[in-house]
Amino acid sequence: MNRIGTYLAALSLLGFSSFARAGEADDLQRMIDTAKQAANDLERLDEQKAVREEITLLRVWLDAAWRLRSDQKYDEVRVVLDRCQAQGDMIRQKIVAAKASAEAGRKEEEVKQLRERIAKAKEAIQAATLQKAALDGRVK
Repeated sequence: MNRIGTYLAALSLLGFSSFARAGEADDLQRMIDTAKQAANDLERLDEQKAVREEITLLRVWLDAAWRLRSDQKYDEVRVVLDRCQAQGDMIRQKIVAAKASAEAGRKEEEVKQLRERIAKAKEAIQAATLQKAALDGRVK
């Protein structure tokens, strides 16, 4: 009788273990799906197309995580997902930097145009001053 109890306990633990593994696989699947959606969002944010290669690499890693999950290598999936999280953070920072760089370029162009307008105005003032001086010389 004692052996039957031991066998039943062992079988219930194995059943619980496979249930826990299935739950773990589902959690990892949700994490991968969420990371894929985040990659899509990052691609939409990348208006300057500054991080296309990095997003492609992120997607390759997510595909690898999916394959590892299918092979039930859950610890390796977590490592890849951590790497994907770091890659996503880096991509966000590069997108922000690209936007800031584009804004700086626009502002530099505005400053250049203003300087050109100022230079033209100075030339016009100098020409008007010379013309006035010439007219004043004729009047006297």
